[in-house]
Amino acid sequence: MDSVLLKAQELSYSYHTLNGETPALDRVSFCLYRKEFLAIVGPSGCGKSTLLQALGGLDAPTSGKVLLEGQDLYALPDAALARLRRTRLGFVFQAFHLLPEYTVRDNILLPLLLDKREPDEEYLALLTRQLGLTALLQRQPTQLSGGQQQRAAIARALITRPAVVLADEPTGNLDHQNSVEVFRLLREAAAQQHQTVVYVTHDQGLAAQADRVLRMQDGRIEEA
Repeated sequence: MDSVLLKAQELSYSYHTLNGETPALDRVSFCLYRKEFLAIVGPSGCGKSTLLQALGGLDAPTSGKVLLEGQDLYALPDAALARLRRTRLGFVFQAFHLLPEYTVRDNILLPLLLDKREPDEEYLALLTRQLGLTALLQRQPTQLSGGQQQRAAIARALITRPAVVLADEPTGNLDHQNSVEVFRLLREAAAQQHQTVVYVTHDQGLAAQADRVLRMQDGRIEEA
């Protein structure tokens, strides 16, 4: 097994509601290893998405730490954390979040453009070829199918060569055939680019193809 890339230490998270505190995570701890494809599964409301947001620097836990390459994410100033999210983390969500006024190519390159970084055209060509997007780069997102839009979102997540790709139910809006295809393409592209992936899903069949599966129940990890 490769070395530890990301570590969750005793992560807890509670939502503030009219009835008081509602726990979503309860002392979650685990390690993510370099080049690993990790699936997190569990019923709706078990804390999967809350955990992913905490791992991605999107929502600070109530207590505990997230260490990426030894760096405590939530000890960073806001500006430094925002930069880390742009450069070291890639995100794929259930909603594609593509900008309709931009071409597919510009949507993929958006993280680089926001960070004022020049795109690596050779890597872009390789990535879009792997994901079957080469002929679609000049189209608008509205001209694509749901599966094609999600493949573009995956390319956008991978284009910065992040340390970790965090995918939250990315096939939730797709039919079964497209779900299987999108999962396969993400798996293959991540493996070829030596990427590390955390994949949240309710689909046990897809999860079974991961290197390792964490099962969550009531805010806790049942199996690690």
